[in-house]
Amino acid sequence: MSYRRSRARREFERQIQQTRSEIADLHRRAVRAGASASRLLGAYYVFAFAQLEVYVRTLVEDSIQALYATAPKPSRLPDLMLGYLLHKGGELGAEYRKFSTSEDEGALLGRIASSVRTTAAWEAGGPAIKLDAAAFLDKKKYPSPKNMPQLFRRLGIRQFWAVVSAAGRFNAELTLRSLNDLRTAVAHDGEVPPGFGLCDFRERISSMADFVAAVDRSVATYFCSGAMTRVAWNRSVT
Repeated sequence: MSYRRSRARREFERQIQQTRSEIADLHRRAVRAGASASRLLGAYYVFAFAQLEVYVRTLVEDSIQALYATAPKPSRLPDLMLGYLLHKGGELGAEYRKFSTSEDEGALLGRIASSVRTTAAWEAGGPAIKLDAAAFLDKKKYPSPKNMPQLFRRLGIRQFWAVVSAAGRFNAELTLRSLNDLRTAVAHDGEVPPGFGLCDFRERISSMADFVAAVDRSVATYFCSGAMTRVAWNRSVT
């Protein structure tokens, strides 16, 4: 079975198409009235970037839900995802931080042992270690060039930029950096930079859509290459 667009991608594209239609009409009216369209373009660009954030959050939520729906054993989970489950669900990070200041091994060793036993029981058919999507998204849900590889590493994708760049056949990191830099500038100044017109807006929106398409295909391919079947993925995510 071939790749299908996720629900998250389809909703993103619906919102972006609506944005394109609205901005064309409003921009034309602004030009006819002799008014500056700079703030109009800025407001719509910030809105479009917000849809990118919604897309990322929804894709992560749906991916985790799809994975748990398959009732996976620990041995089927991506290594880094299992590591994050143990780190976050087993509260190992908190114990390591305590150990770094107190150098008391007792609590840390006890927590490690508990995580190991829980994982062994899970592999044998016991209850799974579960985390909701909010734990994976914690402090990483904004789609910045720094957050994106860290967020998807938690799901097991080690080389996020390389994978997405290959899927899209463009430099994904530079693309997102450019999109994010413009969003930051608009949010700071309230309008697009001087000389930025409707054609520039359309080009940036198209780049954003291309980035989403590459991420969507990459994540689907990744999960369907081992963690679950394409049928299970399409049933839950598309």
